[in-house]
Amino acid sequence: MAEKIGFSRRDLKGPDEFISTFGRTVAWCKENRSKVAAGAIGVFAVVALALGTRAYLQWEENKSARDLWPTLTRSQDLLQSPFAAEPSQLATVEQFLEGHVSSHPNTRATVYSWYYLGSIAFFHGNPDLAIKRFRAGLATGKEAGIMKYLLREGIASSLEAKEDFSAAAAAYRDAEGVAGTSLKTQSMMGEARVLGLSGKKTEAAALYRLILKETPETPLRDLVEIQLAQTE
Repeated sequence: MAEKIGFSRRDLKGPDEFISTFGRTVAWCKENRSKVAAGAIGVFAVVALALGTRAYLQWEENKSARDLWPTLTRSQDLLQSPFAAEPSQLATVEQFLEGHVSSHPNTRATVYSWYYLGSIAFFHGNPDLAIKRFRAGLATGKEAGIMKYLLREGIASSLEAKEDFSAAAAAYRDAEGVAGTSLKTQSMMGEARVLGLSGKKTEAAALYRLILKETPETPLRDLVEIQLAQTE
């Protein structure tokens, strides 16, 4: 026979701990309805703001891309061969890109606009403006993939055009840090070239040798060997 557990009359009258706690909570909520309502509204407001912000940002990204890509696609040949373009056509594209970065200042698509604006400025022989525009693309923090490299390479090339060889060498090294193997070789060659132009032929020669050591099968091998011979 199971053992009987005895309870005193006082035990039976004592409130269950959970029920007692829950009851006190309910009672407090009833007495403080305004505080509870305000707290709930605050929580829902934070959640709604977070979800709303995310939705708006995605909407802005999508709108920026929709505004840019049709024009960019139509202008692709023009932007790839600016020397063969009509000045008025290039000016029209530049004006559109300036409007795009103004309307969508911090989107992924804007990174492309800044890159092409920098390239147009470089083509027009204005390296200072080109550098400003390439850096604006980086300042968005939205650069990804190949754009990480192209913006940095654009800065390096523009500094080289200004004959600021020391700064150009540093910029080429920065581009090397985000480049794939083949693109890294081009940036290393750029760095070696400006080192040679600044009179640092020993450092340039060492860099050319490093290129040959790290990428012996590079399609640029003949050019690297010619450059190396000229520095020795």
